[in-house]
Amino acid sequence: MKPLDEFAALKSLDPATRDPDPHSPRAQATLERILATDPSYDVRPRHRMLVRAVVATAAVAIGAVTVLVPHESGPLSGGDAYAGWTTAPVGLSPQESASAAAECRQSLQSLGPSAGAKVAMAERRGKWAIVILKDPGTFEGFCMTNLVDYDKHSGFGSVAGPHRPAVGPRELLVLDLGATGGKEAGWVTSGVGWAGSDIVGLTYTSPTRGVVKATVRNGYFAFWVPGWEFEGPNPVPVRVTYRDGKTVATTLKLG
Repeated sequence: MKPLDEFAALKSLDPATRDPDPHSPRAQATLERILATDPSYDVRPRHRMLVRAVVATAAVAIGAVTVLVPHESGPLSGGDAYAGWTTAPVGLSPQESASAAAECRQSLQSLGPSAGAKVAMAERRGKWAIVILKDPGTFEGFCMTNLVDYDKHSGFGSVAGPHRPAVGPRELLVLDLGATGGKEAGWVTSGVGWAGSDIVGLTYTSPTRGVVKATVRNGYFAFWVPGWEFEGPNPVPVRVTYRDGKTVATTLKLG
């Protein structure tokens, strides 16, 4: 796999303010530099902000660096690259998990010290898997990677900031939320983050694909759908299930 050269551009960015201006000269220059690169697979990595989402309350932004990718190219419906996608996830074999973890460590190494990170959670839908990596005290991040077409491994990924707040038993903390994509693969919309200890299930209702079941395991949640369905700044309605069986509606949101 070729190095993802656009990672270097992320390091040049200052932390975003609460209301960053995507039209500023600095933002436009950085975006042009990123889009001028020629990665082997045209799906961009993202370094997303963390946002606390408390049931029945508004989410609150707590800051990060974000690179937004325009969506003029590629089919908004997702494209053939995601054929075989399923509304419910499946697990990975030990061999698939090891291979996907190695690929994600390599893809994320320019965003943080990923070399020693272990798999905290992984899920598969069709050819693609989301892998969350964790090295306690030093690194938390995830990537999406292709398990079948080995010439087109990682699609995109995010890493957490160094000072993530604790997650309450019935809270969700968002690491990544929104759509990303490129010319060859089409687009993917995903939600990834942390789930409180009392949360055992989460679903998102897609307007085109119906109810999508997230993976909730080891204090994390993850789901994704092919196509462009929502953008991070907009609230995303989901339903969570608690250990006592109660289900409630809430929203996920980036600041």
